Amino acid sequence: MRLPRPRSFAASGGVRLIITALFAVHVFISAWLVASVEAAYTEGRPAPTEFHSVVAIDNEQTFVDVRIERATSFFLYTLQRDSSATAPVNSSNIDDSSFSSDSDDSDEDSPSKDTDTDWLKLGRNWIKISLVLLVLSELIMMLSWKWRHYLRIFAFSMTLIAFTSFPLFYVASLGDGDEGGSPANGAPGAEVETRSFVHTEEDLHLKPIWLGFELQADFSGYDLGLVEEEDREGVIAQPPEENETGGNAFIAFESTFNIELGKNLDSLFLLPFMWYFLPARPINHDKKVYDTLVEEE
Repeated sequence: MRLPRPRSFAASGGVRLIITALFAVHVFISAWLVASVEAAYTEGRPAPTEFHSVVAIDNEQTFVDVRIERATSFFLYTLQRDSSATAPVNSSNIDDSSFSSDSDDSDEDSPSKDTDTDWLKLGRNWIKISLVLLVLSELIMMLSWKWRHYLRIFAFSMTLIAFTSFPLFYVASLGDGDEGGSPANGAPGAEVETRSFVHTEEDLHLKPIWLGFELQADFSGYDLGLVEEEDREGVIAQPPEENETGGNAFIAFESTFNIELGKNLDSLFLLPFMWYFLPARPINHDKKVYDTLVEEE
């Protein structure tokens, strides 16, 4: 059973163009991406410190808001620990000093050093071009061109792809600014060297949410910076019990990382409904040609 479709009228093209332009402007001036981190130390000396951060990205700027709650224990923890305490590097790994010197030399000779890509700018430009093309495609729908519907579908698809790909551009921009290349460096409290933790456990869960995804990450381990120097070898060799030497160096950390597209972007999904209830006028010259051919036969 086919649903009844309203007939086109003379001003339907202008109405569709105005609605499309309003939606495009509404989306353009809103936030395109919102990334939030909710994290907390659940066990150990830094507990119960909590971190709350929000990153909102629009067509021009990136807004960052970071809050730390119950931070007294965390600051005391950073003052008490020995920041120079690190676990020995495995024999299979390259020595840090040689690695850093080699990487410095290679960076000087690397042509990509001076041509780093501004991924956020690239993503923003793609979205701007897609929105302009979306409005222009609706303007072309008022013309008698047989490929006009395909152009509108293409413009709409490109707009959705541009927005859904924008989180990838954001993640790529974070990778450019992270010299260590480790995701842990972008987490709250990352100034504490993760190499000083032994017997670590990590648990990651990724799940989709509306217009985005959520990553739940749990981390735990023993911080050698809280262990006396003469006792570190024993802690490295074997995880201590709760009442043994080094047992109070256990630390657990939980975090939830959300990346979501702007809440106003779902208004774009209303455009196909507008196409159905406000159809374009038929192409008259095609109809005349068809009628002429029928009369000649």
